[in-house]
Amino acid sequence: MNKLSKGIVLISAAALTLGLAACDSSTNSDAGHVYFLNNKPEVVDQWNELADMYTKETGVQVDIQSATSGSYESTLSSELAKNNAPTMFGIGGFDQYAKYKNYLEPLQDSEAYKLLNEQGKQMAHKDGDDVYGLPYAAEWFGIIANKKIINEYAKKSYSVIKSFDDIKDFATLKKVADSIQQHKDDLGLDGAFSTPGLDASNYYRYASHMTQVPVAYEYIDEGVDFEKELKGTYLDNYKALWDLEMKDNPTENTMLGSVNYEDSTAEFSTGRVAFYPNGVWAYSQIKDNDVADEDLAMLPYYMGFPNESKYAANSIYDISWSVNKNASEKDKKATLDFIKWMSPTTTPRRSSPRTWASPCRSPRSTAKTSSRTTRSPSPHSSWNPTV
Repeated sequence: MNKLSKGIVLISAAALTLGLAACDSSTNSDAGHVYFLNNKPEVVDQWNELADMYTKETGVQVDIQSATSGSYESTLSSELAKNNAPTMFGIGGFDQYAKYKNYLEPLQDSEAYKLLNEQGKQMAHKDGDDVYGLPYAAEWFGIIANKKIINEYAKKSYSVIKSFDDIKDFATLKKVADSIQQHKDDLGLDGAFSTPGLDASNYYRYASHMTQVPVAYEYIDEGVDFEKELKGTYLDNYKALWDLEMKDNPTENTMLGSVNYEDSTAEFSTGRVAFYPNGVWAYSQIKDNDVADEDLAMLPYYMGFPNESKYAANSIYDISWSVNKNASEKDKKATLDFIKWMSPTTTPRRSSPRTWASPCRSPRSTAKTSSRTTRSPSPHSSWNPTV
């Protein structure tokens, strides 16, 4: 199997290959079965391959269902109401934790939980002494950029920068985006930014990920990790970036509701725009198109914050595995065994479909992540998408 790709993210387990010996391919129903509802449609093939590998090695049946983009929560609610419900599913954020808490099995006594390092345990979904989710995906997100387009723009007489590296704050980003939009025909582009589509499949990019940055800056100002009520100190900063994207993209504002995630991604992956707000998971849809790996980079969500040039792109453990407490005991055991099999151990030997940076104990150090923006010597994250 080819090495799996996710961009930037380090595999803390150093699990780089999937070279496992195949065992008897028959299934053992007495050992229970695993049914995982996947919320990442971009890695359907990898999940199916991983499930087949585990079944061949252990004889335990693993079924994978992948929700289509933008439909995960409705699919999860529907599937959990069935007799043959998922034994394992992903939850992202405390809103989903609160919504599905009645389906969540406490995991603090499981072997899988014990594999987490201190950072992983800190990031786990907890309620008192009970743990309901195992964080597994270290994700980076911000403004993905095509350095080749921007550096070619920088050679023009009308350019406002000398190179891509000059973009270190919102003021510069705005000048560049406005200039690219103005001269898009000469540059052979459709626009500066990919279309900020208002279709449901784009919801998380703007209502979840991009909103985390002004919230994080407010938390930093207040010296807290959580507030019951937000003051909205930096809402105007969020609006400034949103307005820029609305203005400098290929689509008329009246048509934004018709542009879905795939449309917006295609604008960037085919080299028709310079900037694309999203995360490293989008690499699977960008690769093998018209943007070379070496031309990919990620800027922070510049919005005109104080000292924003000192910050890098956002990083977070955003998704956790949870186990359905209503599953049979043997299915719960089978599911926890499957999670443990995917997790790094003292002898790293496999990687999961998204090459996630699982916060588990391993021979190598774990990539540091936080729910806040992270400091970096450079505001630009160079993108080496192939792990």
